[in-house]
Amino acid sequence: MVNSTLDFDTNILVKAIHAATWILNLQTGELSINERWADMVGYTLEELQPVSILTWNSLAHPEDVERSKEEFQRLHRGEVSRYHLEIRMKHKKGHWVYLLDSGKIVEYDTEGSPLIAMGVHMDITESKLLQLKLEARERLLSQIMENTKDIIYKMDLKGNLTFLSNAWEGLLGYSLDESIGTSVESYIHPEDKKLLLEFLDKVKYSRDHESLSDYRFKRADGTYCVFETNASPILENGEITGIAGVARDISIFIKKQQEIEFLSYRDQLTKLFNRHYLEKVRNELKTEKNHPLGIITMDVNDLKQVNDTHGHDEGDRLLVKVSDIFRHVFPADSLIFRMGGDEFMVVLPLIEEEILKQMKLRLEELLVEYSKEAYPVSIALGYFISHDPEEDLFEVLKRADAYMYEDKRIYKNNKCRKSS
Repeated sequence: MVNSTLDFDTNILVKAIHAATWILNLQTGELSINERWADMVGYTLEELQPVSILTWNSLAHPEDVERSKEEFQRLHRGEVSRYHLEIRMKHKKGHWVYLLDSGKIVEYDTEGSPLIAMGVHMDITESKLLQLKLEARERLLSQIMENTKDIIYKMDLKGNLTFLSNAWEGLLGYSLDESIGTSVESYIHPEDKKLLLEFLDKVKYSRDHESLSDYRFKRADGTYCVFETNASPILENGEITGIAGVARDISIFIKKQQEIEFLSYRDQLTKLFNRHYLEKVRNELKTEKNHPLGIITMDVNDLKQVNDTHGHDEGDRLLVKVSDIFRHVFPADSLIFRMGGDEFMVVLPLIEEEILKQMKLRLEELLVEYSKEAYPVSIALGYFISHDPEEDLFEVLKRADAYMYEDKRIYKNNKCRKSS
């Protein structure tokens, strides 16, 4: 039986709370840890040998290394009696583990300087991730409430508006004071009134959440905008007393979606399509109506030399200029991609080889003209025309690439001969 002085092996307590322990020589950096310390970050004790303060520094998040140093300095100066800090350490599998790191100085040398510190790591990852998730959700809800442009509304069973958020006035231009108590029907396009009334009846009688899209609201200036709404019945003591919901201007939503899609599928520098868009349309291109389908791959020659000689800003200007030339040469129904760096690709539906060759000649002419204004500019180019709709786009791309690499090899050989 354990006596009142708690005179027992502390290892039992450490094992009981499943804690990771550490003992640090503050003067030599020597670090002693237990198996649980290593296990928390996915290693065995043997894998981490030899262990020192450098072991901790290599696994801890860089920001937390600095915070830990500051906290230890406070401990050294006697500003705090113990070290206590939430830290992140990199798990062997690559994710961050959240730990509560606590300790104190337990031994000083003969001159009174801190010598030995010891402490424990407690794994708080699960609770920390939950906390971060809840904080993120609270921030999101707060931002939505503060910044939403959607109309939050309530109405009685007769369709008279009893509450409206500020977005009502912002989107439609009506005063809130003047609108409260009026019928929602008076703001709806005549052709959509029947649709809206049927929707409101459905909400009342189904006693469930319902949605309606593509009905028109009349603005104060006489114009109309298209909305969608989600609504549910208001229940008081089991009785439906009204309807509450959120209405959204779809035109704003569509515009934002288009902006997001543009950013997702366009190269930031040249505004050409990017690889993500190629993945999106690769299957759409595998149809009879697009064949014969031409694929051109291009590589701007000597871009590195331009960057080294004239600077990266000039290299970027060259890529933008070359992209403009591509837009000028290739037809409107073509898809032009910047694949990355100095690599470009063009997809040409319903193309004949003779026409493609003419485009190639025109491209070379424009590059020569541009070279007169600045410095020599050329491209390595390869193409392949597929007549089989079942052929994978990336297989066609590989064939075009092979011709492009051959063209680039010839260019480099010619360049070497001229310089020798």
